[in-house]
Formats: sequence, C-alpha cells, structure tokens
Amino acid sequence: MRFRFVRSLYFAYLGFILAVLYFPFVIMGVLSFQGPRGGHTFPLRGISTIWYWKLFHPGQLTKYSDVGEFLGDYIGALERSLVLAGLTMVISTTLGLMAAQAFRRRFRGSGVVFYLWLLGIIVPGITVSLGLALVFQRLGIPLHWWSTGLAVHVMWTLPFSLIIFLMFFNRFDSSLEDAALTLGATRWQTFRNVTLPVMQPAVLTSLLFAFTLSLDEFQRSLLITGTEQTLPLMVMASVTTRVTPTLYALGTLTTLLSFVVVGAYLSLLTSSQRRSERLMAGSARPATA
Repeated sequence: MRFRFVRSLYFAYLGFILAVLYFPFVIMGVLSFQGPRGGHTFPLRGISTIWYWKLFHPGQLTKYSDVGEFLGDYIGALERSLVLAGLTMVISTTLGLMAAQAFRRRFRGSGVVFYLWLLGIIVPGITVSLGLALVFQRLGIPLHWWSTGLAVHVMWTLPFSLIIFLMFFNRFDSSLEDAALTLGATRWQTFRNVTLPVMQPAVLTSLLFAFTLSLDEFQRSLLITGTEQTLPLMVMASVTTRVTPTLYALGTLTTLLSFVVVGAYLSLLTSSQRRSERLMAGSARPATA
C-alpha cells in the first residue's frame, strides 16, 4: 500500500514537471494562430496563419502591418544558426574525440592541460565575447558569424565534447583494441574498425550536445558575429521593440524542429548501441570458446 502511494506521488510529481516544461509550448502554438489584428495575449482575436506567412516573407507589408512592427528576417537568421551549429558540432566532435584519445594515456602536464581545456566553460560568456571582440579588432580580423563566430562557438562546445568522450572511454574495453593489434591491424585500422564503431553513441551524443549549445548561444555571439545576426540575437532584438505573434510562429517551428532532431538522435543512438553490443559480443565469443 505504501509503495503504491509513493509510486502515485512520483508519477504526479513527474506529470507536474512535464506540464511546467511543455505547457508553455502549447500556449505559444495556440497564440501563433492569432488573427490579423490579434495581439500576443488571450483571448484570440480570430484565427489565421498570417503570422506564419509574415515569418517566411520578411519585409513585405500587408494592410495589417504597422509602423512599430519588427520585420526581421527570422528564417535567414535561423538558416545561419543551423549552418553555424552544424559546423560547430562536426568540428567540436572531431577535436573532442582526438583530445579524448590523447587523454586516455597519462602524459606530463595532462592535468594542467585538462583544466585549461575546461576554461571555456568556467569563464562568463559575455566576458569571452567582449575580450575576443577586442582581440579580433586589434588584429584587424573582420567579425563574421562563419569565421569569428564559429571559432568562439567551437571554443564553447569543445570542452563538453571532451567530457562526453572521456565518460564513454571510461567504460570502454581496451582489450578489443589489443586483440585487433595482436592480429596485425594497424592503429588506424583498429581505430576505424574497432574503436569508432563502439564509440558511435558517444559521437552522436557529442554531435547533439554541440549542436544544441551552438544553436541556443547568445552571450558569446553578442559581439563577435558581425552584422549578420544569428537567431537568438535577432529574437532578443525583436523583443526590445514590439512582440508580435510572429515570434510565437517562429517558436512553434523551432520547437518542432527540436523534436525532430531529438527523435533522429534517439533513433540513431538506439541503432548504434545495438551495433556496438553486437560487435563486442562477437569479439568476446571466440575468447570464451
């Protein structure tokens, strides 16, 4: 009886947490269908998809437009953010895997190098943005989202990728690599055919983590992306003028995009874990025979 009560209490608490997390998305989705004269609060003044139309047609005025309306190119900013996040996740994952491979063996000064690597997490984002903006200005390097912005985003996400790979390597069975080397494989063949397939869940996790951190980054992007803004910067600029249901339409689309990305990640993660388990089981079977 007591177990049932505790279980019911747990599920009630879990349901409350899920409602707090996801109910605002439902409200945002409903408000995105405000009528042409609608505001950004309830009750709805009609139902329309005009705010989605405005989202994909920036700068085009209609009879419902007014002077105070912010007509930013949200889709262009979203495209820049997606490209930036895609480049960041590939570079951070590649460098993080290489660094984790190096940290698997102790070397002189490895502790100091590791903690220096984590400075990107500890230093406040606005301080990093301001400091690097001054450095780039002194060096004469023009600010742009795909150059200076990419460098800062990689610096921000790289420590997280390293930590993810170190966590997975901590549970990695190095005897698989030893067996491949004993059978005559080179170190590159061992890494490509043994280490990398087993570490696929870590690779996918690092890709998702770096993509999410880069897509949502505001502080480190504030002063180093140049004139072409990323999506978080443009959203922050728009809320300082006037909030329209266009932002709710944008939030609804980006939320759905996030669900698609997470769903793809979970599907790939499940298949890669099964592949890793089959690989490890197949390598262990001859040893036990």
